Amino acid sequence: MVYFMVHNFLHVYLMNSISFDHLIEVEKSYFETLNQYWRDQNYLTARWWILVVLSVLAPITWWKLVDKKNLIEITAFGLFYGVSAIILDSIGSNAMVWTYSVRLTPYLIPQLYPYDVGVVIVPFMIVYQYWGNKTINFIIAAGFLSAFLAFIAEPVMEWLEIYHEITWKNIYSFPIYWILGIICWFIIKRFKKIERNFK
Repeated sequence: MVYFMVHNFLHVYLMNSISFDHLIEVEKSYFETLNQYWRDQNYLTARWWILVVLSVLAPITWWKLVDKKNLIEITAFGLFYGVSAIILDSIGSNAMVWTYSVRLTPYLIPQLYPYDVGVVIVPFMIVYQYWGNKTINFIIAAGFLSAFLAFIAEPVMEWLEIYHEITWKNIYSFPIYWILGIICWFIIKRFKKIERNFK
C-alpha cells in the first residue's frame, strides 16, 4: 500500500515537474527575445548613450577625485558597497520588483550596472573619502547621499524611462542605501582595527 502511494506520488510529481532541458529551452527563448529587443529598442538610442557615458565617466571621475594616499581603503569600501548593491539589484530585477527598459548590453547582470557604479558606488566612495574618519559625519553624509539617490536619481532614471518600478517604491531604497553604507563603513573600520593589532 505504502509502495503504491509513494510510486503514485513520484509519478505525479515527475509528470508535473519541469525538466532541466525545458528550462534551458525557455532561457534560450528569453535571451533570443531579449537580444532582439535590445537591438531594436536600446542599441545606439539616446538613452543607451546615457549608459555608455555613465560607464566611461564614472571610473575617470573617480580616478581624478580619489585620494591616492588612501587608495586601497577607499577601493575596499567601494568594493564592499558595490558587490552588495549589485547583488541586491540583481535580486530585485530578477524578482520583477523593478526592471530596466534600457540596457547597456543584454549580457550584463544587473542590467543597470552603469547606474550602480556611476551614480551609487563612486559617490559613496567619495563620501567615505571625505567623511569616513568620523562616525557621525559619515552617517550624516551617507544619509544625504542616500536621500539624493532614492528621491532624485531614481526618479530621474524613471523619467528617462530607463528604470521602471513594478512593486518597488523609491522610499524603500532610502534606508537600504543608507544602512548598506553604514555596514560597509563598519566592516572597513573593523578590518583596519584588526590589521593594526597584527602590526
